[in-house]
Amino acid sequence: MTFVATSIIAISIFVLGIFLLIFFNLNNVLHTLHSKLDIVGYVRSGLDQTSLEVLNLQLSRIQGVKKIDFVSREAAWQSLKENYTNLNLNTMVENNPLPDAFKIEVKDISFINIVARKVQELEGIEDVRYGADIAERVARFTKFFSYGGLALIGLLSIATIMIIVNTIRLTVIARQNEIDIMSLVGATKRFIKQPFILEGFYMGMIAALITIIFLKIFYDLAVINIERSLPFLPVNLSSSEINLIYLFVFAAGLFLGMLGGYVSVTKSLKDE
Repeated sequence: MTFVATSIIAISIFVLGIFLLIFFNLNNVLHTLHSKLDIVGYVRSGLDQTSLEVLNLQLSRIQGVKKIDFVSREAAWQSLKENYTNLNLNTMVENNPLPDAFKIEVKDISFINIVARKVQELEGIEDVRYGADIAERVARFTKFFSYGGLALIGLLSIATIMIIVNTIRLTVIARQNEIDIMSLVGATKRFIKQPFILEGFYMGMIAALITIIFLKIFYDLAVINIERSLPFLPVNLSSSEINLIYLFVFAAGLFLGMLGGYVSVTKSLKDE
């Protein structure tokens, strides 16, 4: 019975751990998409260095702007030639057709439309390019995913607690005779509860360690396969983020094991 209870605790925590890994990885992907959705403001031709500096100052004063990079037409042209070496652009185009531009990074994706409009209104900006539709969709999905993900984690945590409590209760019911005898000979409720709480603690600890091992194996294999199939997708979390999830899983195992033991034996004493 103890083996079954420990196994069920491990499975329950494993499901919770898998969801946490998926949640944080998707959140990481969304943040990466945010950083890629920059605004590019193309500068009118003929502006001198002083006008460019004034324009840069005006851009920096717009609310929601995080970072501004000036990309000269020469640097943009050189980058284009390096990225498309097979086109041999020098023979196809005589003169550099690209304008100077400001690459603007916003603090949050919710600012992107407002900032883009204000950039377009500036006198020295000829045109503005940014993924408006993509930005709006990513913003809506990010908001939905954040609230929905937290709600699912809460529901999954409650379901995990219920499963573990009822599982450990089976081990308590199997020892109902011992509980009855201890009560008859005058043992206090605290004295009766302690061994079951301690047993739940050890079951939770063993289950958590088993879960962490399997989570690490599963996650490493998943990351290798995803990076091989989709190398442009940033799915690999930092070591600190992964360790934090593993630490949470371990703490959850200890807490849920103790909670399961406490609730189960308390209920048995009340029924008695």
